[in-house]
Amino acid sequence: MRVFIVLTRNDPSTLYVAAALTASYAALGNDAVLFITGNAVLAFKRKPMVTDLSERELYVKANADYLSIINDSKSLGNVQVIACTGVMSVYGIRKDELHEVVDEVLDFPTLISRVKDNDKLLVV
Repeated sequence: MRVFIVLTRNDPSTLYVAAALTASYAALGNDAVLFITGNAVLAFKRKPMVTDLSERELYVKANADYLSIINDSKSLGNVQVIACTGVMSVYGIRKDELHEVVDEVLDFPTLISRVKDNDKLLVV
């Protein structure tokens, strides 16, 4: 089974939940696709922008930083991170400005065409 997790916000708690879901599904042997859209795209720039820097620091201090969790889960080999080209255009973000954890950029129709009947789709 493949799980598609659509991440829409860049607040630290939502970023953590998406990262933890991605890592958990991958650890259980599922293919996990994290699709980043909405203002969450800003959190995946080389210089991440999140809504609450002090809250992010709490997660970093607790070794629960979303980028670290996603990066570590990619070592399992079944995690893919995709950024939404439409939102990237809205914010004027180029692919080369994205963090190295991002594998690919796609639009929504292409992403949805990859979702099959047995796959799960979660929106956070």
